[in-house]
Amino acid sequence: MPLPTNFNEFEHLQDLVRREHNKAVRLYFKNQSDDDISTPKSSLKHACLIKDEDNAAMTQMRLWLFEITCGHAQSLQAPMYAIPVQELQRDVKFKPQVKLYFRERLDQDTTDRISPARGEITIRLMNESSDTISRAKAVELARDIKREFAAPVFIWEKGWYKFTYLDTQHGYDLRLFVKSKPEGIRVARQVLQIQGHSFNDDYLSFVDHERSYSLNPGTHRVYGKTIKKPVQRPRVDLRFRYAQLLIWGQTTAVNLVAMSEVGLKSVIERVYDS
Repeated sequence: MPLPTNFNEFEHLQDLVRREHNKAVRLYFKNQSDDDISTPKSSLKHACLIKDEDNAAMTQMRLWLFEITCGHAQSLQAPMYAIPVQELQRDVKFKPQVKLYFRERLDQDTTDRISPARGEITIRLMNESSDTISRAKAVELARDIKREFAAPVFIWEKGWYKFTYLDTQHGYDLRLFVKSKPEGIRVARQVLQIQGHSFNDDYLSFVDHERSYSLNPGTHRVYGKTIKKPVQRPRVDLRFRYAQLLIWGQTTAVNLVAMSEVGLKSVIERVYDS
């Protein structure tokens, strides 16, 4: 069947995009009213909805705001090579875990590396179990993490020296790459502050050495292409980005704290960078 007379390609495309996009926006913000900007969430909903009079640039901005900034497009994230949660939890019962995630600033010069550096610190809540942990306790934990790591944003000075802090009784098995021993102690103390635990020198170990790691390790061939080799132990500053609670028997993480640009849903404490 031929196209109708005076058929407009842009109008046809925009109408289909608007229809499907707005359906997803209204489902995502189902508890927010239309044409309302009185609250942060309702204001976001209004800004995400594509309007009939929008031009192409406005349409793209609304799509970006919804899919990327608000986090609807989390399914586009790169796959993580790990044991599926259901399979791991089938035979292994563990104490609830808190994971703190760090990342280098995106505006830093990373031309010598494949991507911005990242870091992760994990602790276990030894006084809790999957049965005793509750939403109220998660809220309290989120506030404690926000106080220690997000207000203001905590910066971990990552380097090529290995610092460890092992206190299994309280759930700490910290293995950190840092620029110096004092930096390792500073980071460990900050982590312990979440639960109000005291730092004990008997639990720390620091490996000093004179080895250095090149910022330009060269290239190698992968799948027929020549690419940069990853930089080992880069000396960079990592900023706290978000924290999650992992509970045995629950396949999805509880999002405790997240900085404003992190695309996580249902965050207990969302912090806006100043």
